[in-house]
Amino acid sequence: MYATISQKQTEILKKLSNKNNILSYSRIMLLLVAIYFLYLMMYEKNHLYGFVALALIIVFIIVVNIYLKVQSKIAYHKTLKQINTDEISFLEGNHQFNNGVEYQNPQHAFSYDLDLFGSNSIFQFTNRTGTFLGKDALAKSLQEIPTEASILKKQEAVKELSQKLNFRQHFQTLSLLAGTTEKEDLAIKNWTETISEKPKAFMQFFTVLIPILLLISIAGSVFNWHPVFSKLTVFFFTLNLLLIGYFSQHILKEIGKSDRIANSLQQYSKMLHAFETEKFQSVYLNDLQSKMQSNQKTAYQIVTNLANCFEKLNTIANLFVFIALNGTFQYHFWVYKKLLKWKDNHQLELWHFMQIIGEVEALNSLANFAYNNPEYQYPTIASNQIMMEDLGHPLISKDKRVRNTIDFSQKRFVILTGSNMSGKSTFLRTVGINLVLSYAGAPIDTKQAVVYPLPLWVSMRLTDSLSDSESFFFAEVKRLKQIVTEAEKQPIFVLLDEILKGTNSDDKKTGTVGVIEKLHNLNVTGMIATHDLEVCKTTDNHLETMENKCFEVEIINNELHFDYKLKEGICQNKNATFIMKKMEII
Repeated sequence: MYATISQKQTEILKKLSNKNNILSYSRIMLLLVAIYFLYLMMYEKNHLYGFVALALIIVFIIVVNIYLKVQSKIAYHKTLKQINTDEISFLEGNHQFNNGVEYQNPQHAFSYDLDLFGSNSIFQFTNRTGTFLGKDALAKSLQEIPTEASILKKQEAVKELSQKLNFRQHFQTLSLLAGTTEKEDLAIKNWTETISEKPKAFMQFFTVLIPILLLISIAGSVFNWHPVFSKLTVFFFTLNLLLIGYFSQHILKEIGKSDRIANSLQQYSKMLHAFETEKFQSVYLNDLQSKMQSNQKTAYQIVTNLANCFEKLNTIANLFVFIALNGTFQYHFWVYKKLLKWKDNHQLELWHFMQIIGEVEALNSLANFAYNNPEYQYPTIASNQIMMEDLGHPLISKDKRVRNTIDFSQKRFVILTGSNMSGKSTFLRTVGINLVLSYAGAPIDTKQAVVYPLPLWVSMRLTDSLSDSESFFFAEVKRLKQIVTEAEKQPIFVLLDEILKGTNSDDKKTGTVGVIEKLHNLNVTGMIATHDLEVCKTTDNHLETMENKCFEVEIINNELHFDYKLKEGICQNKNATFIMKKMEII
């Protein structure tokens, strides 16, 4: 489908390019011919040439407007073509999308340990947002622990959007054309939080009186009522300019607060219109649409009105417009007053509308992920059950992916053993990443699954901190303390990989057993990977709630062979000494 759409856009762009070239040459010729007729009018003093020149200038303006619209269409279809080209490239293994590295946070309960952000991360695999708000919404959705109801609503929305390829790509195209940064989006938020200065009432009175007096003086001059009217016209025109000069301090301050948000708002209004006018069946998407109404006006109308106000206010920098329009009827003052009225009516709604756009972008990204992986399944949501059959890691290429089944419904805690490179850490991340996707409402690589949104805590990638004079061991202990503290408050799900690596073997074994016993007593669900086979004896005391599983390795013809298949029991084979001997270290 991506190749078909890409080819169609190529054909459209070819036609638009031809039209663009014709319009480009036409506007140049029209302008040159108009200038030539103006020259003839002045040289031959024939007013007829002037009328012809005027007609040509009018046609020139029309052609320029058409040319600009064609330019916009070209930008749109180029972006749409690029979207499909990028998806083809992505499916071939080229992961070029924004990876959200700025969201990496070693203190987060699970995102850093599961590599949710950064190169070849799940964020990079799913991210198809174009604005900062969309990217931020997706990042948050991958780090939240929602309610069961919220997951079900999002699942329904993602399912529906995954089937709406045209809408998704249209919306994505608009978001990429907006291409807002954090600075630009936060400028909108900051503007909604500021209080604008309102001109004093007596000054507003003069903005009405002086233009009226100017109109009267112009009429007196035209109808030759008295010679004084021509002087009064100049006087009132000048007075108008002085008055707008006073109001300019308020206007320029408002434009300064907006910090180039007019263009962002224009693009956002198009996105709002696209979302408002689309028909949806899912409850969540309809709920979002219902929040985009205010005083019988749509969010699209409200934001468009604001964008137009800012666009008009920005013309204050145009000297010709400033003199001509403000000298006659205080144009920028009335636009500013309209802006203040808009702010009074909708100030609290604007950022809310923007956040809805971000949420739709995030859902679109997850829907695109679902569309690219039609074989993935949406987990069933059931209380206190977590089971995943034939589970695979979505970031490992499908031809190399090994799937395993894990069930925490009966025995809620697993001690996982295995030799080096056997797949323990990868399996922990496989479980964690698929839980994260499940919580976000996305499908996962499984034959079938049942999940429950337990708060997720992971300890896999801790590092020491030289700046804080903190050892690796102390960093581990701090994380374990966080996990225990959280488990004392509520049920949680944990994934622990070879904890207490920063201490000696006896301390490590004793400490690991102590942690497992503590977590078991707190009714924690989850899995711990360890090399210490003595730790596995802990299950003997909790046969109803705890079990051992392992990954094995075989040495065949003096070579290591891994099948990465999860097995019952405790790992029997070791490979560290074999590898060191093979590499002639020992």
